[in-house]
Amino acid sequence: MQNVAAISELLKPFDARLMRCYPVSTRVNHVANDDEECSRPVEVAEAQKPLFR
Repeated sequence: MQNVAAISELLKPFDARLMRCYPVSTRVNHVANDDEECSRPVEVAEAQKPLFR
């Protein structure tokens, strides 16, 4: 690309106010999984209680 203005637009950080965070499946840990299922929100299982206190 020769157009510096167009390239500069691509280098701007994404607005953090538009971002969202949510848990996803462990499917994202496998490179063979490359589909929209990887980005679907999932319910978080209750954490295991500690064995020792």
